[in-house]
Amino acid sequence: MAQSLNCKRREGYIMRIGIDLGGSHIAFGLVENGKILQKIEHNFSEEEKENLEATLDKVIYQQMNQLIKTISIEEIEMIGISAPRKT
Repeated sequence: MAQSLNCKRREGYIMRIGIDLGGSHIAFGLVENGKILQKIEHNFSEEEKENLEATLDKVIYQQMNQLIKTISIEEIEMIGISAPRKT
């Protein structure tokens, strides 16, 4: 059973998830008041890059579930996503 980080409703504590999408990988971070509590990275294989939309659906679902195993979804204030701009 997953343990809670016990930050839900604690005064002054803010839990966030960051997702950084790059050309060759995707990274996820669980952050509390600016401190990284957990980080997960996934490097895309060449096969995954060829079918990126399906890969992103699968990887984001899997990694987000892994990331939030230790907390309650109600503890999350915000999810931020960064992605490169196509030029």
